[in-house]
Amino acid sequence: MTLVSENEFSELVEAVQMSIYQNLENAWKEDRLDEYLHQIGLDSLAPNKKAPAWDEAMQNGKIIIFGEAAIKDREILASVASQGISKDRVELHIEYSELKHFDFGKLRYNSDYRLILVGPMPHSTKDKGEHSSVISMMEQEEGFTKIVRLTSNGQLKMTKSNIKEAIREAVASGYLAAG
Repeated sequence: MTLVSENEFSELVEAVQMSIYQNLENAWKEDRLDEYLHQIGLDSLAPNKKAPAWDEAMQNGKIIIFGEAAIKDREILASVASQGISKDRVELHIEYSELKHFDFGKLRYNSDYRLILVGPMPHSTKDKGEHSSVISMMEQEEGFTKIVRLTSNGQLKMTKSNIKEAIREAVASGYLAAG
């Protein structure tokens, strides 16, 4: 048995609450709330609500892709199209100079976009505020749709295969509709 002081216990409770809150918020943003609540033994708290009609309509929203790409635009679009997504639903922002000045704030609470895919980006960009990067800002602040980091070997990197995988997972989970 481990003995802890009242002060140590209070600090532990605070740390546990923060960790659970962050995990719960991430699960909510990634549309995995039921799964996370089940994982921590709180199935009874899972909402039994069907997604509202507007949420289902958003499944047909656009995919916006940010990051410097070592592959050509047409290869990116072909990767997305190979997963059953129309090229008309894809918006590319892959030029370094454009990324530095893009207004990421316009994505906040913007129902036109359903999925944000991010590859390597400049650290110094407009709108990042006090965050280490604009990617962190979008992940940590409210109002942004689901963000998927495109990685290879633990590094941000945009490849045909990780684009296909991100789209495949979003479609398979029902988060994104094909078409």
